[in-house]
Amino acid sequence: MNKIKKLINERDINRRVKEISETLYDEYKDEEVVFICTLKGAVFFACDLLKKYKGDVRIEFLRVSSYSGKDSTGKIELNLSISKENIENKNVIILEDIVDTGTTLKFLKEYIGDMKPKSLIIVSLLDKKERRKVDIEADIVGFEIEDLFVVGYGLDYDQKYRNLPYIGVIE
Repeated sequence: MNKIKKLINERDINRRVKEISETLYDEYKDEEVVFICTLKGAVFFACDLLKKYKGDVRIEFLRVSSYSGKDSTGKIELNLSISKENIENKNVIILEDIVDTGTTLKFLKEYIGDMKPKSLIIVSLLDKKERRKVDIEADIVGFEIEDLFVVGYGLDYDQKYRNLPYIGVIE
């Protein structure tokens, strides 16, 4: 196993996830919200956020990939999709683990937007602005980070390290 240096500890993640859940509830109150979790990376973030969210929720899952090892391929693969009837005229929140180049997020926003949701916002746990290749931003970001390859709390390196309770960098 590689040595991992902590970048964001578990306590700070939990605090920020709680703040995000409160912000979202303040926005939507008791309206139904459909959270879309992007698999596999955002699953820890989604689970923790939804446990803290006080409102009426539904959850959907999308599986999108654009990485091989540490590098983005630039090619988006949609491996698990969503039905339009689950999204149309609903408040939709896309939950992402990280916004990097922005290519995947742009694809997701257009894909979900074509299903005519009532509202659509993007919430990402992490944001790496330095790597952006397309003009897109998350509406709510947990933490901005430098251009580092991070693992833990759902983020992986070749499917490893997702189960770490913190976000770290492989040394």
